[in-house]
Amino acid sequence: MGRRLGWSWFDAGDRSKTTTTNFKAQCQACHVPARASDWVYVDGYPPLKQ
Repeated sequence: MGRRLGWSWFDAGDRSKTTTTNFKAQCQACHVPARASDWVYVDGYPPLKQ
């Protein structure tokens, strides 16, 4: 990964702290389809496409 994005997951019940402890184990696999766009699903967030 190029830029080292901040990976995190926040539970709906407590959004004050992340519950993610290891992005490779808990986050990265779901973002493989978005690899070409720096691992971010930009299609759902038009401002990120700029």
